[in-house]
Amino acid sequence: MTTLTITKAKRMAAEIIHGTSVKSKVTETVKSAYIQIINGTSDDKALVALWEICATDKPTLAVIRAIFNRVTKAVHKELDIDKPAMCVKDGQLVEVQKRGGKGGGAEGGEGAEGGEGGEGASVLTKKGEALSPVNALAEALFKVSAYAEDLARIEKNVELSQSIIDVDIALCKIREQLLEAFNKDNS
Repeated sequence: MTTLTITKAKRMAAEIIHGTSVKSKVTETVKSAYIQIINGTSDDKALVALWEICATDKPTLAVIRAIFNRVTKAVHKELDIDKPAMCVKDGQLVEVQKRGGKGGGAEGGEGAEGGEGGEGASVLTKKGEALSPVNALAEALFKVSAYAEDLARIEKNVELSQSIIDVDIALCKIREQLLEAFNKDNS
């Protein structure tokens, strides 16, 4: 545990002040650049680059996503544009897709789109294909199961390997039940 001294507190406060200043500048710059994109006086390459450079780790990606979300929503409201927030996906500036689920969901930066409530909600694959949440979960379980299989094969610890195999079997059973339920609901 690190002890906080007056010297450390002063240094940390200076870093927070500097970080807040940088975040404010980035927010202003994103707003200005986004308005230029909307007006057709600039392309989105610089904003896309900013996002992609910041996407090096989860905390930084969360910060830039929050800035884009807040700024683009505000610009849309200010210019009376009926459009959700914007984010960068696959190297392009795109509308944020609403997350599926009951209650309509909040806007997020990656992966899902939804309708009213959970009905008709779909999850977008990287190829842009819409899957039902059940199919998307089944696909995800299939991928996790494949990773578990691979790990079980290379794992030297027999006990851990057996636990992974047990998890893999459980994942396969869950996937089968999900697909059966989905097929039953759609027949």
